[in-house]
Amino acid sequence: MTNRRKAVILPVVLAVLLLLGLLAGMLAFRVNADLASTQAVSMRIQTRLAAEAGIDFVKGILPVIRSDMDLWYDNPKELHRIIVWADGVDSRTWGTNEELDEGAIAYRFSIVADDLTDDEEFIRIGLTDESSKLNLNTATAAQLMILVSAAAGDDSEFDAEEIVGAILDWRDSDNNSRSQTGESEALYYRDLDRPYQIKNGPFDTVEELLLVKGVTGQLLYGEDFDRNGLLGLHEDDGDLTFPPDNEDGRLNKGLYAYLTVWSAETQTSNDNRPRIYLFDEESVVSAALEIEFPDEPTVVNYIVSATRGQGGSRGAGNANNAGNGGSNNTGEAGSADGSNDGSPTDPDSAENDGGNPRGKLGPQQQVREEGETGEEEEVEPGDDPNAQPSDDTLVGDETGDSEGEEGQETDDAQGGLGPIETPAALLLQRETDTGALLSPMGVEHLAILMDRTTMVQNSGSGVPGLINVNTASALVLRCINGLTDEQVKGIVETRGSLGAEDLSTTAWLVTEEVLDLETYVNIAPRITARGQQFTIDSLGYADHVGMVTRLQVVVDMVGPIAQTIYYRDLTKLGAQYPIREDDKEKVRGR
Repeated sequence: MTNRRKAVILPVVLAVLLLLGLLAGMLAFRVNADLASTQAVSMRIQTRLAAEAGIDFVKGILPVIRSDMDLWYDNPKELHRIIVWADGVDSRTWGTNEELDEGAIAYRFSIVADDLTDDEEFIRIGLTDESSKLNLNTATAAQLMILVSAAAGDDSEFDAEEIVGAILDWRDSDNNSRSQTGESEALYYRDLDRPYQIKNGPFDTVEELLLVKGVTGQLLYGEDFDRNGLLGLHEDDGDLTFPPDNEDGRLNKGLYAYLTVWSAETQTSNDNRPRIYLFDEESVVSAALEIEFPDEPTVVNYIVSATRGQGGSRGAGNANNAGNGGSNNTGEAGSADGSNDGSPTDPDSAENDGGNPRGKLGPQQQVREEGETGEEEEVEPGDDPNAQPSDDTLVGDETGDSEGEEGQETDDAQGGLGPIETPAALLLQRETDTGALLSPMGVEHLAILMDRTTMVQNSGSGVPGLINVNTASALVLRCINGLTDEQVKGIVETRGSLGAEDLSTTAWLVTEEVLDLETYVNIAPRITARGQQFTIDSLGYADHVGMVTRLQVVVDMVGPIAQTIYYRDLTKLGAQYPIREDDKEKVRGR
């Protein structure tokens, strides 16, 4: 009996030991899992802090480097693989992009951007200037048609005219539909499975387009759903993997890469001084101009004489190289940009609660707006959004009347009897009641004029929708009414060979003979040579494990301060940028 009991005890002891071993193994596994999880969370926090460090670094140096495009547009030396922290390494290497031994624990950041001039192969290390894009809240129908048509391509699913009409309906302040079917603009959204109200107001983000009738993710993002501007294998394999693509070896970037809601420029010069308002009191203007043009009394007297009695320019947004995308008291857009082939535009291109500039009107403009200039034509349901008065008509009179109060042709406004809408027009001959007034100024004066003088009194809110000719892609440049494809090509080819000083104003378009003076005067109120709002795409990553955090911030340069106006985490889109040496990165200049 005793032996039998002993035989039973042994298996029981072994079973208990086995259970204890299993429990110990489970505990060890759990501890290791918790430890790995904690380490992963710690590394995720570290990569996020590295990305935040990149943002703070850029915000700190941007006030200093903003005037030198070479330092912020594409600068791998200062903005790529910058060490935030490294273990066991001299702290003097922190803040540099020195390469460490393989396996070294190091956290870095890179400031990345899409290089719109390449073949979807290279990345750019730098910032994105928001004025390099078309402002969604001030764009005309013709401008939107250019971008929508390019994004839609040959896809019959998209009706470009209907989509452009729906975009304008979304942001305008009325309930008149531009749909060719005559469908009520509000009724469509109320009849959806998940109904919502049409906004009838300005876009707050570009992604808000996804709420607009006819706009899909495919149209907005094209084949570039990870938004890195690079053609990945998954973006050139047809329907095998997401997103769907046409396997043509080219990346369709959709609308997103070319649109913004942030671009606006205040009336300050490159050295952050208020620009000289040329319609101010004569004594004030004369005194200010004498400082800018010393020992040139003839030039000063001519500018004062040519601008006396002019009042303000026709649009509240008209300011030297900033502004024909202005608005009148009714809140409608002034002559923003049309297409380069003279395509018609829409008189309701930027409603009063859209992206309107709030520059003060000059005396003559106030009289015109307060006087009886006729009622605006309403757009009836079923009207083609492109069957509207052309940009040339809108330049002349915000109400759609092509002639001014005096019956003067608006085509002569820059060099004839009409109001001067850009300082560049002072280089042209002016017609007066007593005959021609020849200009003593030449192209050597143009840079100072465009930087230091303005036709709009600064209200502090800025002029939206100006296109930066130094950074805009060829597609966006084609949205500037008055430019031919050949001139667009010339702009893109010439600007790459110029230095920061030459690119500081738009005058280089004339001095480098890319445009003739008359063409330049025509487009000058709608272009700029600098950005005030910048997008910072910061990647924080751990070299030793490859974990990446991707943050995107939009900052507005308010004087010397880079003020954050938009912030979001894009890590879920994936960090598809080749940022490590092992990724066989393709960065220009490396």
